[in-house]
Amino acid sequence: MSSKNVVKLQKTTGKKQPAREIAFRYTSTHLYTGLIIACFAFVIYSNSFRNGYVLDDYSAITINRFVHEGFAGIPKLMTVDFWYFSNMKLGYYRPLSLVTFAIEYQFFGASPHVSHFFNVAFFTLAVFLLFLVLTRVFSTMNLIFPLLITLLFAAHPIHTEVIDNLKGRDELLSFFNIMLMLFFTLKYADHKKTKDQIFSLLFFYLALLSKESALTGIVLLPLVLFYSGKRKLSDISMKVFPFLLVVFLFFIQRRLALGSVPAIIPDDIINYPYRDEAVKFSTAFLLFLFTLKMLIWPYPLRYDYSFNQIPAIGWDNIWAISGVIFFFAILIYTVSQVRKRTAMGIGLGFFLITMVPMMAFILLRGGIFAERNLFAPSLGICMIVIILLEKIFANAFKPDRLLSFRWVIANPLIVLIVLLICIPFSAITLKRNTAWVDSLTLFTTDVKTGENSAQNQLHYGSDLIIKAAGEKDVKVKDALITSGMSAIKKALIIHPSFGDAMFRYAYGYEVKLTYKPESRYVDSTIYFFNKAIEFAPTLADAYRHLGIIYEWQQRFDVASYYYNRAFQINPQLMSAKQKADELKTTRGLDVKVNPLSRQFNPNEKLRY
Repeated sequence: MSSKNVVKLQKTTGKKQPAREIAFRYTSTHLYTGLIIACFAFVIYSNSFRNGYVLDDYSAITINRFVHEGFAGIPKLMTVDFWYFSNMKLGYYRPLSLVTFAIEYQFFGASPHVSHFFNVAFFTLAVFLLFLVLTRVFSTMNLIFPLLITLLFAAHPIHTEVIDNLKGRDELLSFFNIMLMLFFTLKYADHKKTKDQIFSLLFFYLALLSKESALTGIVLLPLVLFYSGKRKLSDISMKVFPFLLVVFLFFIQRRLALGSVPAIIPDDIINYPYRDEAVKFSTAFLLFLFTLKMLIWPYPLRYDYSFNQIPAIGWDNIWAISGVIFFFAILIYTVSQVRKRTAMGIGLGFFLITMVPMMAFILLRGGIFAERNLFAPSLGICMIVIILLEKIFANAFKPDRLLSFRWVIANPLIVLIVLLICIPFSAITLKRNTAWVDSLTLFTTDVKTGENSAQNQLHYGSDLIIKAAGEKDVKVKDALITSGMSAIKKALIIHPSFGDAMFRYAYGYEVKLTYKPESRYVDSTIYFFNKAIEFAPTLADAYRHLGIIYEWQQRFDVASYYYNRAFQINPQLMSAKQKADELKTTRGLDVKVNPLSRQFNPNEKLRY
């Protein structure tokens, strides 16, 4: 596939001169077509502007004090783990999305609607850039070819989690900046302008600051260059080398920011259910097959695939064996197609390369499948679909067939097939956006397909109890608590030692105490908060709530201990510190050793 149009020039004398390559240049047709697809992307996500903060948005924005400082907080955001205010050290250095939230906070305050608008705006720009990059890569094909790929990508519902969940901006900015990197790299290859090389390096650096998955860009780059006319390994290596320096500098910056302390991966079966070596690899290949299913038919969509939504399997399971065979068959076929430099090679290559972060998360940490990890791989699948159409309708995408209404008339089957994909995809996307309007709506929607997810049951039940806490009608309040605690029971049946679920179950009793101050509820509240601590010793909020209960009982010495302990475990839990300081000021108490010699019987049977 040639990347440049070669013409023969003649002098006025009529003598032929050696061939000279004319560098690829974008025309107004390219730009207007890209804008039309970008507008389509904007429209199908425009109903997400009314959505609020959901899920991890609270960690990234709501409780992130550095974000609330606006411009003043930006230097601090450049020096901390992404989950700093959730008291976790997962080794995730992703400051760029947090910086954009701080900038928004500076001008608009806490406005989820503004943040959702910018998420859609970034996606819209990413779609526009994607079309320009594909136009350049497939420059010998009819313009309808990159147009259809981009259209499928824009409509694909698998992107909804990244765009509708504001925390997903890390993934979104990573993809956006990788597209900018490829765009300017190809411009530099065509026109040899130093500014284009500088821009490409800058945007790769920003992609790395967005999310670690941008490291795949160092492999995508030679693939794209190879398909855009660079055949010699030496030429490609020279162009890739500066990007390796950027990676090196990024890791130095990351080390200076986070220090040398290794990441602390929680011993948490909920989010890391495949850590056992006996199931890690076999389940990874099951999830590879599940990935293909979700990319081809993305329904039903879910925010959560944690324990035990997709149970771990061993090598005695046919799906594990099938996944291995299918994976290596695709890998071998991809290598053969890339060597031949076929269009199928770049589609499959893009898919496999961008799948590496998700597979690595499963294989290295035993982590869960997540739709957000398919944001970039979906592009590979969209490319493959249109490439298959090109193979079936061999003459449809020849460059001499112009992008016009006549092309549509001449190729009705291609148009029909693409519409049969894009229309249901767009409908699913529009519908899914409404599920993300708030936490309770999302949890209520997904629990219908998440009976086996302990976390989904917990989230659903917890939000019902939170809603009950603000309800004034006692009958409605009681019904909400009953439903909420019933869902949490299901979570505890799925995972009996689920500390978070124990904590939320205890909170249900605590809310009951606000309108039914009975001793049995006091006992149950204390019991389940202590069970939560037993199963999750670093759950600082459980200590804080015990402080609230004991302060309500006027056991101020015990309350002081639990407030101090909560703040000791999580120094970001300022509400615990404020309560501890209040008891110290008003009652002279600053208790560091638990005054209770025995809080509960750990061998006592659980009383749900």
